[in-house]
Amino acid sequence: MIDFLLVLMYIAVIATLVVTGWSAARSLSLRDRSQRVVNNIPVRRIAWATAALFFLLLIVGFLVGSSAPMTVNGEDYSRWFWLKVSDMFIFTSALLILIAGVLVVASKRHF
Repeated sequence: MIDFLLVLMYIAVIATLVVTGWSAARSLSLRDRSQRVVNNIPVRRIAWATAALFFLLLIVGFLVGSSAPMTVNGEDYSRWFWLKVSDMFIFTSALLILIAGVLVVASKRHF
């Protein structure tokens, strides 16, 4: 039963990633020329830069992530790929929160 639940979880994660990627690509590609700049703000450029930064941070987080074995609940956890993926998400989340905080503080100073 546990194996079945794990397979369902993997399917759900993969489906979520596929739908998210498809939705982002579709949203970015369907914008017409009138939506490039809204109120003198380059909306399209900001959207593409945000998507590129996110994927760049994911790649850097995976490359920098540690693959050193860990002991979790008394059991050794040494799967290289999943250790790197876990660090990737932790680093990416922390960096995105830090970047958002810096941008909020910077935007408050300009008003």
